[in-house]
Amino acid sequence: DRASVSAPERNLTGDITNGFGDVRDVSVSFDGQKVLFSMRTPIDPDADDEDQPTWNLWEYDVVGDSLRRIFVDDITADEGHDLGGQYLPDGRIVFTSTRQNRAAARLLDEGKPQYAALDEDQEEPAFVLHVMEDDGSNLTQISFNQSHDLFPTVLDNGRILFARWDGFFNLNEIALYHSNPDGTDLELLYGADSHATGTGGANIEFLQPRELQDGRI
Repeated sequence: DRASVSAPERNLTGDITNGFGDVRDVSVSFDGQKVLFSMRTPIDPDADDEDQPTWNLWEYDVVGDSLRRIFVDDITADEGHDLGGQYLPDGRIVFTSTRQNRAAARLLDEGKPQYAALDEDQEEPAFVLHVMEDDGSNLTQISFNQSHDLFPTVLDNGRILFARWDGFFNLNEIALYHSNPDGTDLELLYGADSHATGTGGANIEFLQPRELQDGRI
């Protein structure tokens, strides 16, 4: 209820998860009135992988003390895993997802109906960036990558900063990229030649970027 270790805790998701679900990637709106996060209900040990619960974006309204799933329709919600939701200044949401609706549409136009959106190793669906309205409408894929685009965050200048896993040819590294909210003007920000900078020359990757008040990342 307030920022104090002595403040009482309230379980906001217990009615849905019954204490067995998972929550991750919590973010707060610019006005502090809403909380966005990803939630998944418990895994069913008797179900196949394609029938397991997906990660979905949920929003908690602080003033109204109400909880809602962004994609209301179960079929739409189950079409992909949605993680890392962040509010854009205009109220829309940027997040990373395995949906890849634009990539799938392009392949369908080429007469290729079977599209699994798998990474370059063909082992798991690749997460890439999407933008949508806060009611789940106008869903648009804005990044394209055979590996994963993860941890989007919104900079003070309105651009989206995220961690991109470059996994092609001889590359296998995660660097920081940024782009406009519509995916245009994509640029590498940091990490191309900076991975061997850990203690003792250890190899490191760059994840979960956040902007400080003085503009540093």
